[in-house]
Amino acid sequence: MTILSPPSARRVAVAAGQGLIVFTSSFGSVCYMHGPAYGAQKAGVDKFAADMGVDFRDTGVTAVSLWMGPLRTEWSERTLTEHPEQYAAFMHDAETPEFNGRVIAAIHDDAGRAALNGQTLIAAEIAGRYGITEAGGRRPPSYRDRLGEPRIPHPAIVV
Repeated sequence: MTILSPPSARRVAVAAGQGLIVFTSSFGSVCYMHGPAYGAQKAGVDKFAADMGVDFRDTGVTAVSLWMGPLRTEWSERTLTEHPEQYAAFMHDAETPEFNGRVIAAIHDDAGRAALNGQTLIAAEIAGRYGITEAGGRRPPSYRDRLGEPRIPHPAIVV
């Protein structure tokens, strides 16, 4: 798998007739999370993936937006240490970057990935489709019921 900048990725992927462009996003796209700027940016990322899906139709290139759950990173580990009473339960089910990387690799390797083109996907849910778990077999939960679900773009195309 090769990682390129967006303009380069588009040219290379379309010329090759295959490719995967993944935007990382979150439930903050549809619920209040971390303030207005965060939500607007996440909604924009989802819309970007949806519109690129239109542009990439019939090219072999797939664009998706991937909603990750809480992530276990150095920053979140530090926050957990500083505020265990606030974050311990929340971080118990956190996803690792490796988990999300395996999800992205599975989408990339899926011969039927074109069916996902332009969609916003929930990492914990799509992981189930591919049999992906965290170390030890733990399955991170989807927060769809608590935080909302991806918006379905209207099928109208105005050019």
